[in-house]
Amino acid sequence: DPTTRRAMMLRKRNTNLPEAQKAHGAAKANVDPPAKRAASKQAPSKNEEDFQGIGEPKPKRAVLAELTTKLSNGLVLNSVRKGLGVRKSGNGQLPRQATKGYEKRAPLAEAEDVIVEEAKTFDPCPGYDYDAENKNDEFSVPDYAFEIHQYLRGREKDYAVGDYMKSQPKLSKEARAVLVDWMIEVQETFELNHETLYLSVKVLDTYFQNTKKKVRQEELQMLASAAIFVVSKYEERSPPLIDDFIYLSEDSYKRTDLEEAERDLFRTVAFDLGAPLSYSQLRRYAKASKSDMRALTLARYILETSLMIYEFVSASESKMAAGAFLLALRMIDEKAEWTPVMHKYSGYSAEEVEPWVWALNHMMHIRASGRGAYAQQHTVSDKYSHEIFFESTKVPLIADKFALKSPIVCPE
Repeated sequence: DPTTRRAMMLRKRNTNLPEAQKAHGAAKANVDPPAKRAASKQAPSKNEEDFQGIGEPKPKRAVLAELTTKLSNGLVLNSVRKGLGVRKSGNGQLPRQATKGYEKRAPLAEAEDVIVEEAKTFDPCPGYDYDAENKNDEFSVPDYAFEIHQYLRGREKDYAVGDYMKSQPKLSKEARAVLVDWMIEVQETFELNHETLYLSVKVLDTYFQNTKKKVRQEELQMLASAAIFVVSKYEERSPPLIDDFIYLSEDSYKRTDLEEAERDLFRTVAFDLGAPLSYSQLRRYAKASKSDMRALTLARYILETSLMIYEFVSASESKMAAGAFLLALRMIDEKAEWTPVMHKYSGYSAEEVEPWVWALNHMMHIRASGRGAYAQQHTVSDKYSHEIFFESTKVPLIADKFALKSPIVCPE
């Protein structure tokens, strides 16, 4: 019903923030930039407000400009409708079904029979302990934070994605870039966490790799919607409803189709949504090194741009974060170096990070050139051109060590 849909229109978003509010947001150094939330009427707590920051710019529109004219291979993705109605969420979940095929794990050995010898590792900065400084912040779990991030880095190989284009003849690098650009705009429209975006892209790539099906171009938008829908229920306090995805697709698929796509996708990724994310690692590096908000925001711009680049689907999440962070520091100060503190909290030496800096820098040069399959998507650059994001798109790139016509190559 048109009247009902108009009543659901997304509220007009004000980007003309008061100067005092902008100043307050810019003063939040050492704090991660705000992650957008789905529509919720709950007032944030003081701690949450500090984490989220003040003055996050709101997207001015929720429309993808004529995607059908961008591609010559026939990929059709319907736009996110202007004024998409984002409603209060119910549970929005599919009925729980019994899962078969799982076996009980063998009981652990008795404690007295197990001898654990702690591995001695090199500490490049023994005089500094970021987590000890946060011992009174229970949300930082300072007693376990260092080991948690070590564990996540070690788990990256379990979620590695290979070159799936060979088994998906209907997909192309350009089509995937357009699809991810669309997912970024959906994340903006629904005000979802950035973790939701990164994990949705990871889940979708994993599906493309693991599925036995030959994915058709007309299924791409539905599968991307299913990925965001699944991950939203995992990451968000108030996930979008299934009807919202059907509405933004202009009814290009039915509710039952999206439900089946969700089940198929979730089964294909083995019901596993615990993949380590580069975004989480980046926040860790910035906080531990006490970098300012400008550097962190610029690194986020670089890292979010890389989501569209197919050459990086197989990349280590933590190394991507390290490369983006060091590149951002050098774009601000060309003499910036990878410090012992960064080595300690990333687990990577300067020599290990350097190739990633140059690969990401080359990616940014190709994007800036306006040529090629990766230069036509503008959602990320439009987002980070806003002054509340320190106009990150205007920061000059460092010189490219590769020829502009050279392909993007993942260092691994």
